Amino acid sequence: MSENILVIQTAFLGDLILTTPLFREIKRRFPGSKMTVIVNKGTESVLEANPWIDQIIPLDKKQIKSSFFGFWNFCKELRKHNFTICISPHFSFRSSIISFLSGAKRRIGYKTAGFSFLLNERKPRLLRGPHEVDKLLSLIYSEEERKNISRQPELFWKSESVSGIQSEMKKNGLEKGNYILVSPSSVWETKRLPADKFKTVSKLLHEKTGLKIVLTGGKGDSKLCEEVGEDFGINFAGKTSLPEMSYLMSGAALLVTNDSSPIHFASAFNIPTLAAFGATIPAFGYTPLASRVFISEINGLNCRPCGIHGGRVCPKKHFRCMLEQDTDRMVEEGIRLIKG
Repeated sequence: MSENILVIQTAFLGDLILTTPLFREIKRRFPGSKMTVIVNKGTESVLEANPWIDQIIPLDKKQIKSSFFGFWNFCKELRKHNFTICISPHFSFRSSIISFLSGAKRRIGYKTAGFSFLLNERKPRLLRGPHEVDKLLSLIYSEEERKNISRQPELFWKSESVSGIQSEMKKNGLEKGNYILVSPSSVWETKRLPADKFKTVSKLLHEKTGLKIVLTGGKGDSKLCEEVGEDFGINFAGKTSLPEMSYLMSGAALLVTNDSSPIHFASAFNIPTLAAFGATIPAFGYTPLASRVFISEINGLNCRPCGIHGGRVCPKKHFRCMLEQDTDRMVEEGIRLIKG
């Protein structure tokens, strides 16, 4: 019997990209199955051309958090799909409720999920140690089965989705391998390397390699990117859709960023990655999966990590994890990564 599978992944964009190996492996594990994925509204275009997914349902989290009836109706509609298996890599209690109300007989998720008693196959999830992709794959595979499976995320796009960025790149003289992408933002302030440090690193990399510097981010990051790339950078912040961001990333010589979603875009295309980690630590499992990587961090600070996501302000008020980052070393490592 072919399965009708529901996957719930309404986490941040980076988590969704890291779930792409799981989508592929679900189709391999359950040949002939149909797969529907629920994602956070606004992130769905990153999966637009994914060959493994049959249907995408965007979920407006704000709406379901504010209206019980909205939530109830959403779940009622889901039931009509007659899902046989529900896999929930997301661990909010709402995801467990959606899983239960979907009507799927098999409901697979993590033991540590909120309301995990509503799931009937609960897998352990270590907070530290394994990479996030391994944690996700553990929902359907044993450790032994995972040994030879590719952990690389996969991103695809439709040609009509990237024609805009192609002409923008032409206008700015950007070709595969002749530019460095710099993404200085993050949702969480304590995950951000200060703008002046990003500026120093970007400017020196530009001068020493002759490569162009392209700044990327969301609409709200335009000012920050302007500051970082003042006089030498090309500012694309707020000007790219998610498929366009994928396309832009696929041609970069190097990515310079924080512990945030651009890392995972880069991993999908094996782009060398220089990442500054501050409030968070690599052991949480969100490190780059590209083959050439350097993680810049301040070791020996007993206050790290100060949270799973980092926070708005440094709880110790000194922010040493970012203020003490060595920009000279970052430039040196960036050049090494580009040269391979």
